[in-house]
Amino acid sequence: MFTFLIVAMMLPMLSTVVSAQDESHISVAGSGAFAIDENYDGDLDLVRVIASIGTNAPTAMVAVEVIADNGDMAISFWNNTTLESGESLIINTTIKAWADGEYQITLRVWDTESGLLTHDEDLGIHELMASLSPPYLSMELEAEEPIFTGDTCLIHRVSTDLVGAHYDVMGTVSIQGVPWLVGEYETPLDCSRWPAGDYTITEHYRNGLGMTATETLSFSIDVHPPPSFMVNQTGRSTEAGTPCDMEIIPTEDTSLEEVTIHWDVVEPSQDVTMYEDLEILDCTMWSPGVHKIRATLTSPQGRETTQALNLVRLPPAPNASLDVLNASGDSQLWPSISQGDEYEPTPLFMNLPATIALVGAGGFVLALLLGLFVGKRMGQEPEVERDIWDTVEHTPDSEGLPSFVDESGVHWRQQPDGSVDWWDAAERRWERFQE
Repeated sequence: MFTFLIVAMMLPMLSTVVSAQDESHISVAGSGAFAIDENYDGDLDLVRVIASIGTNAPTAMVAVEVIADNGDMAISFWNNTTLESGESLIINTTIKAWADGEYQITLRVWDTESGLLTHDEDLGIHELMASLSPPYLSMELEAEEPIFTGDTCLIHRVSTDLVGAHYDVMGTVSIQGVPWLVGEYETPLDCSRWPAGDYTITEHYRNGLGMTATETLSFSIDVHPPPSFMVNQTGRSTEAGTPCDMEIIPTEDTSLEEVTIHWDVVEPSQDVTMYEDLEILDCTMWSPGVHKIRATLTSPQGRETTQALNLVRLPPAPNASLDVLNASGDSQLWPSISQGDEYEPTPLFMNLPATIALVGAGGFVLALLLGLFVGKRMGQEPEVERDIWDTVEHTPDSEGLPSFVDESGVHWRQQPDGSVDWWDAAERRWERFQE
């Protein structure tokens, strides 16, 4: 009712336009275009076009076109109907500005039955401020830097088109640069499972009026680093039964709460013992001899890091407890002990098939297997498959001193004073064999 009152008040003010085709039975009684400040902010932001269309024929098929052209784009608004003699079609078309600038408004009336243009009228130029926001796209990355595979990674997407929504000409959003298909308006995108790589994500939008928007987001996902740690040893080269442990010490970028810990220990008897999820491995009661140890940390992403080392435990003291003696195993397998008071050191010679003994500074003597040693010198060295637990990659430099490798794979050398050293493969250095 309100609209008709406005039209009734305005029609007497509208100028009557005579068509160039006077013989047409379709006529425009009055028309006009008026700029309006819709939100009362002091800026004109829309144009309302009003026209009255009639006919003197029994019936008429009429198409009314209102054109708004801002120089960059022209939009047509149509109203199609059938009129009977004596009837009038009141056109009330509202055009909201989609950009700041001048808008040329044109009114056209068509006889759809004959296809003739019966009325073409210039309704003037109007200066308007945009009241409808143009198409807009945005992508925002939610992730900590740097981004590693498996880390929390989300892409929040926003797309709006008030122009397309108002004029019912919405378009579609296309997205490129993602590793697999995603929905047109899917948000957020979960990139925590994406493969490592450099990504440039681009979105494109185009509505039915030809208005476009583009947004680009670039970021990188790196391969999650493997755990990083060291093994701190206490009680190396000390007697069985004395304090001894090995502790996992993580580096700054590794959290033990997030990884699994696995220990493999090859005992002097070549038996393998495994331990799970122990940050500190107690070796106090381990038997005398060389223990080959491998510590493996595995990240939640499945990446592994392994540290391998050797641990030497000496025979227990004579006054050791029964528990220690029992844990130390068969004493026949321990290195033999000599008082050493009358011992005179004998240098090792590569060409003498004699008994070779390595004597510790406190009088300990390790019986060496000379049969294997002489066999190496006198015959062809047999092909031996490398033990995966052997941490010695290359024969250490004995620095000119007589040397030998025992049945456990440990390298020894003899000093001129008769004392002996053993090669610590983990630290890659010679260690003095002490009582």
